[in-house]
Amino acid sequence: MTATNRPPIKTLNADTFDAPVRSKSKHLANRGHRVLQVALGQTMKAIQWLAPAVCILCQQTHSSTKGICDDCDQRLPRNHPACPRCALPSAGMTATRAFNHCTRCHQYPLYFAQSRAPFLMQAGIRDLIHLWKFQHQPQLSPLLASLFIKEAFATMPPLGSLILVPIPTQWRRQLYRGFDHTRVLAQAISAAHPHSLPVEPWLRNTRSGATQHRLNRSARWRNQHDRFAVNAKVRDTRVVLIDDVMTTGATVNAAAAACLKAGAKRVTVWCLARTPEPGSPLTRYHGALCNGEAHHEPSLREPNAR
Repeated sequence: MTATNRPPIKTLNADTFDAPVRSKSKHLANRGHRVLQVALGQTMKAIQWLAPAVCILCQQTHSSTKGICDDCDQRLPRNHPACPRCALPSAGMTATRAFNHCTRCHQYPLYFAQSRAPFLMQAGIRDLIHLWKFQHQPQLSPLLASLFIKEAFATMPPLGSLILVPIPTQWRRQLYRGFDHTRVLAQAISAAHPHSLPVEPWLRNTRSGATQHRLNRSARWRNQHDRFAVNAKVRDTRVVLIDDVMTTGATVNAAAAACLKAGAKRVTVWCLARTPEPGSPLTRYHGALCNGEAHHEPSLREPNAR
């Protein structure tokens, strides 16, 4: 055989020799990871058995991995049925069949297309929100986010490209609370949501005067003109405004109007709880006033600014 017709010699490199070793190492690493997961699971069970969790609301021990027990979870006041547009509890209210909105939606021009507020601002959910906001416990954010996701989305729809935009809090309130509660809530909802939605602080509160809780319901709506400044990046996006409580809807409506004016395609609202209309049959819940005067200790009281 001559040199010209000799078959080429296959070059061997280092990867050829250590490929079996790498495959074996990867297998061992995966096996070690599974063993570690099992060990961690057994450790968590042992910790729960030795030091069971205490429910934030009823102070009783429970076996759930949540911050509240299953009984307190079941007793949280659900906002169902509710108007799909403004999330106002629709029990005892009439609706316009053509638009599937409650009659209250026609009192003021609404700039958001839809709202999700799965709880009523009463009883247990109000206690959780007050502990979170006014007792400086931002660690409750994941719990509130998980409660929102579980109740607001029974089946998770394909949501497309949504941007979570928290309603900004006045800087004085942020300083007092020690954290920006709406932005922290938006980040917790993003982390709990299976679609990993981005959070963008595209709104800025331009007001430093009287807060909303010092105004009556009509004055709250009149006080919203040019309240928010919007980042130009909002153009051609689908915005989800994040807030904790919707009382009259004036604040989120002003934010939605600003977003649409800046070029947003569509604006919806997600919030933890909705306050019923004054005088509504839902204003009282288990003998406790919805606005909380008869339900909370003085240390938990702070007027709602939404």
